[in-house]
Amino acid sequence: MWLIVNEKELKAYFEGLRGLLWEKVKPSPPQEKTCPKEPEIRQVLLRYLNQTVEVGTEAGNVAGVLQVVGADYAQIEESGGTIVVIPFRQINFVQTV
Repeated sequence: MWLIVNEKELKAYFEGLRGLLWEKVKPSPPQEKTCPKEPEIRQVLLRYLNQTVEVGTEAGNVAGVLQVVGADYAQIEESGGTIVVIPFRQINFVQTV
């Protein structure tokens, strides 16, 4: 299993954990997630356009036909007809089904 970790988020996580354990450091406020590799993710997704794919996110996996690849999102139609829009910053992996 591969994980993509944002260095700033990882540091903030451990600072917050240290603060909880030793109560010396206050957790830093949550920052907006950014995906430094959005253009790379977009290029990968474009290869799978109009194909059945499985996209892994923090909330779970989504499987269906990749219909649209926008500037910063992917649109998938699930087998039941539900349209799911996923921002690139939430994508952990993409694979064909």
